[in-house]
Amino acid sequence: MLAPDQRLFEADLSSVEYRDGVAKGLWALAETDALPNGAAWPNVYFWMAAARRTDAPDRYYVASNLSGYRSVPPTGTFWDPIRKAALELGKRPKGKPGSRFAMVFRTDWENGRAFYHPYDRLAAQGHGEWPKEQPHLIWTSSHTIVDYLEEFQSLLTCGDYLGV
Repeated sequence: MLAPDQRLFEADLSSVEYRDGVAKGLWALAETDALPNGAAWPNVYFWMAAARRTDAPDRYYVASNLSGYRSVPPTGTFWDPIRKAALELGKRPKGKPGSRFAMVFRTDWENGRAFYHPYDRLAAQGHGEWPKEQPHLIWTSSHTIVDYLEEFQSLLTCGDYLGV
């Protein structure tokens, strides 16, 4: 029997919004061969499409922990599907200096183990001011995995994304 948070997540994977993103090639669950041995709930792996950039991949993988989904924000970082480990800092997507992209995907905070964004559990825990400063970006129980994927995938296709 699935845990309540996993049941809710599975239901969200069946949503029109999630399936529409998959059909458009924006995101999907990672292929089985990209997963570490023994991968199991609450650890979930996705890929997200990225804009074409010279010598950069057309997609990035993300390892996420969805414990407590939806009532608890997810946390995640870039994933290397070949090494089956967190993506090396030098292989992560880069953004224009000073841009929102560069701030969210920074590697100088927590050694890149989470995204520096109000949707991320780890980042949100250390930034009590974010609910007042960025209320529209605070994770709530009405958010779904689609919101998470849309937010980060849109950054990977924005003009501030430079490649690797």
